Amino acid sequence: MTDAGLVVSWQMTADDWQNIARVQQRAGVEQMVKFALGAKSRDPIRFATFYLRAGWLGLPPKSTKPAPQPKHLRVLPDWCQDPDCDEITRMRQVEDANGLRSLRPCPECHPNRKDSAA
Repeated sequence: MTDAGLVVSWQMTADDWQNIARVQQRAGVEQMVKFALGAKSRDPIRFATFYLRAGWLGLPPKSTKPAPQPKHLRVLPDWCQDPDCDEITRMRQVEDANGLRSLRPCPECHPNRKDSAA
């Protein structure tokens, strides 16, 4: 929470600590911080128990499904090394019947090809 800019007192009862430990196990620290960042109050929030009573106890369990990987971090398939395929963009220059050239995703190694796992 401190890394997210939320500085609060963690002085609380043993029961509150146990509740926080249960929420942390069930929902995860990321969801707790996300909730705290979105919490609104008329007065500055000074105690972590505010978040516990305001909604941490009701956070849903964390998902077992892996988070989607950002596109800029996806691993590209091996480059097909076709002379018409650009190694960086994985695009091919294709000429149509009228002699006009255009770029198209390489059907062999472009990350958005239909059989790609990315």
